[in-house]
Amino acid sequence: MKKLITILSIFAASSYTYGQTAIEYSDKADMQIERKDYQYAMVLIEKAIALNDTNQWYYLKKSEIQFELSGPLDAIKIAKQAININNESPEPYNRVGNYYESAGIVDSAIMMYDAAINYANNDTARYSYIMNRGTAKSSNRDFKGAIKDYEKVLEFDTEDIGALNNIAPAYRQLGMVDKSIKCLKKIISIDDSFIGPFVNLGFIYSKLDSLDLAIEYFDKALVIDPEEALVYSNRGYTYYKKEDYSKALKDINLSIKLYPTNSYAYRNLALVYIAMDKIDEACTVLSYAIKYGFERRYGSEVSELIRKYCGK
Repeated sequence: MKKLITILSIFAASSYTYGQTAIEYSDKADMQIERKDYQYAMVLIEKAIALNDTNQWYYLKKSEIQFELSGPLDAIKIAKQAININNESPEPYNRVGNYYESAGIVDSAIMMYDAAINYANNDTARYSYIMNRGTAKSSNRDFKGAIKDYEKVLEFDTEDIGALNNIAPAYRQLGMVDKSIKCLKKIISIDDSFIGPFVNLGFIYSKLDSLDLAIEYFDKALVIDPEEALVYSNRGYTYYKKEDYSKALKDINLSIKLYPTNSYAYRNLALVYIAMDKIDEACTVLSYAIKYGFERRYGSEVSELIRKYCGK
C-alpha cells in the first residue's frame, strides 16, 4: 500500500507541473531569484517564454538572471530581444543601458538612456531615465553633463534623494564644494537613514583635511551599513592621511574583501604600502587598480605611481 501511495503522489505532481501557465513559471522564477538560485530561475523563465514568446517582461527577467550568471554582455543580448518585441517601449532600452554601463561601455549606455527618455510615457519614468543618464555621464567624467541631468530631476522633485546624492560628487569634482555639502546635508535632513550622504561628506572632509570630522561621518555610515565596502576604503584612506597605517591597512583590506574589483581601494592600499616603504607590495596592488579600470574612471594617478615606483 505504501508503494502505491508513492506512485500516485508522483503521478499527481507530474500532472500539476504539466498544467502550469507562463505567468506561474515567471512567478516561480521570481521566487528563485530571491533565493539566488539563478540556474533554476533560468529554467523557469525559459519555460515561461516557451509558452509566451511575445512578453517583453519575460525577456527582461531572463536578462536579469543572465546578468547574475555571466555578466552584462550576455544580458545585453537577451534584453535586446525585448526591444525587438516592442521598439517603442522605454524600459528595455533602460535595461540595456544599465548593462552597457555595468560593462563600462558608457557611450552606448547613454544612447540607450536617450531612447528610454524619448519613449517614456510618464514623468516619473522619464526622470528616472534622466537620472540614469546622468550617472552614466558622471562615470564617463562628463560632470557638467551629469549636473544638467541631475538638475532636471531636481526641478521635477526638489527632494529626490538619489539626485541630491549623485549631484553632490559632481559638484565636488568641479570645485563647487559648498554646493556639494549643502546637497548632502539636505539629504540627511530628509532621511538620516540613507547611507550615501554620510559617505560623501566623509570623503569631502577627508579631501579638505578635516580628518577627524571625516572619520566621524564614516563611522556614522557604518552604523547604517556595517558591510559597506566603500566606507572602509575611504575611512582607511583617511587613516592613511593621519599616518595611522595599521588602521588604514585593516580598513582597506576589509574593503577589498567585501568588494574585490574596486579599483580605488587598490589605489588607497598602494599609497599605504608606499608610505610604509613596501614598494613591491605597492606595485602589485597598483596593477590590480589598473586591471579594474582605475584610469578610465578616475584619471592617470595610478599610472603615474607605477612609473615613479615600479619602473624596473
